[in-house]
Amino acid sequence: MPGIEWDESLSVGIDLIDNQHKMLIEKTNAISEAVEMKRGLEKILQTLSFMIEYTEFHFSAEEKVMMENDYPMLEDHKKLHEYFKTRLNQMVQDFEEEGATVELSEDITSYLTNWLVNHIKGIDTELGKILQEKGFKG
Repeated sequence: MPGIEWDESLSVGIDLIDNQHKMLIEKTNAISEAVEMKRGLEKILQTLSFMIEYTEFHFSAEEKVMMENDYPMLEDHKKLHEYFKTRLNQMVQDFEEEGATVELSEDITSYLTNWLVNHIKGIDTELGKILQEKGFKG
């Protein structure tokens, strides 16, 4: 599966969030590359572990900005973040139990890529517009 290439369609117009999204894209691409190159379970799990830690950091930062700016969709947005974190942890557990099977590897790269792009281009873009309207620079 081809990696995600950053372009302006992925920008939400808030540097703080865009820079963190770039890191998430980089790590998603690293997982895809590890799977494609058959680098093995250890490398995939290592990258997934970083992804879990970084999503915690990113989601916390994003949610803090939302709270500070009275974002009206905060609770819905947080639920999407929680679902993603739960799903990501489940994938790690599946990898640990089943190993780096082709099917599981393809599922995770597809899920991460699609979720990230759709989340950024959807609800995060709306967040960016609202924050810009409120004068947030970030």
